[in-house]
Amino acid sequence: MNGNGLMPAPYSPEWVLLPQPYVDAVAAALTGGGTEVLDHWNDPMDPRDATVVTRAADGGRLRFVWDEESGWRFGRMDADGWVALDRTRYLPLGLLPEPGAVARAVRAVIAGTEPGTAERPVHRSFRDYGDGLDARLAAYRARV
Repeated sequence: MNGNGLMPAPYSPEWVLLPQPYVDAVAAALTGGGTEVLDHWNDPMDPRDATVVTRAADGGRLRFVWDEESGWRFGRMDADGWVALDRTRYLPLGLLPEPGAVARAVRAVIAGTEPGTAERPVHRSFRDYGDGLDARLAAYRARV
């Protein structure tokens, strides 16, 4: 915890896991809305990010990645599980949209009605420790 005891200190085990309940909530919103979620996980470092893999309409796989600087992006996975960087698209949802909004956007991507944008938004730096993002992420932990 940091000096006031409310938030984990940056790079502590608790801090790197703060996004996990958020990505769990997004995966649950997707599944609850009928989207097939093949896997999801947290990746804790610089910037912290999380991945959700879904089934595409044609049976392929789509990777949706949230990171603490740019929000959500997506792309079609190749046979090895990678997404070509030049095919990555960003969703216009802001930094930390509610799981239901992410689920609606993912369904639109799968349906072919949300193309995303190639331009990477930058909402913050992963070094912005005191800007309130950690508290917003921690609120998802409290919902579990």
